[in-house]
Amino acid sequence: MAVSNKEKIREIYQVLPKLNCGLCGYGNCAQFARAVVEGRASSFGCKQDPSVGYEISKIVGTETAAYSYGFQSTATTRIKPSLAARTLKTSREEVKELSHSVDDILARIENLKIRRQK
Repeated sequence: MAVSNKEKIREIYQVLPKLNCGLCGYGNCAQFARAVVEGRASSFGCKQDPSVGYEISKIVGTETAAYSYGFQSTATTRIKPSLAARTLKTSREEVKELSHSVDDILARIENLKIRRQK
């Protein structure tokens, strides 16, 4: 027996986070579920939890492999903590240097203003 569109919408709605955030482009999760069934939205349109796209794909009958051709999704790539800490330290140092440069530029501007007033 074929599953009706109404039942598919209900099933999709059940797997969604039900936050009604609108990040998918629809007013709420129910509208998004309906759009998926009608073919107006991607199964992976939920920005709060994109992983539900695989479940939604099963419901609408367009199953998608999690990984294809031996490539791993970039979403699962993790930066090693030591690298992240090093990158953060480098970024902080760059921000500090830029901050000093901006302070110098602002001081020069103030000096120019004072000179013009004389």
